[in-house]
Amino acid sequence: MSKPVRRPPILKTLVVLVFLVIIAVIFNQSEQVKKEYQVLAATTPAPSAAPPSLSYRAQAPLFRVGSIGPEVISLQQRLSELGYYADEADGKYYEGTAGAVKNFQLQNGLDADGIAGEMTLRVLNSQEARPCDPNFVTPTPTPN
Repeated sequence: MSKPVRRPPILKTLVVLVFLVIIAVIFNQSEQVKKEYQVLAATTPAPSAAPPSLSYRAQAPLFRVGSIGPEVISLQQRLSELGYYADEADGKYYEGTAGAVKNFQLQNGLDADGIAGEMTLRVLNSQEARPCDPNFVTPTPTPN
């Protein structure tokens, strides 16, 4: 008698086939994820150690009562050169400096507020700055 030929059970074959398909799908998905990651990594900027630069407009200098420092000394010296400031240039912007600035503003056609802002400093440090006129009369406003 001859031995009967054994056939593999169909269920085992199907399980192996499904298992191979699942492995193929997982492998394919991992390759797609790898490609997407490479694209993303190529477009992502590299980190830097320094923070980004900030755009800003530098503020114009402004000196008023209470301001102190070497810039105030320069202001007092220039007012002194023009004859508006008679005290020592000590770098302290108090009433004496404010009065000299206000007098300068009046004699140079500026708004006289005693604050050395951008326009006052521009005129003060220009060739157009008028020396102090001791006979200058402060114009009095006329009522409307």
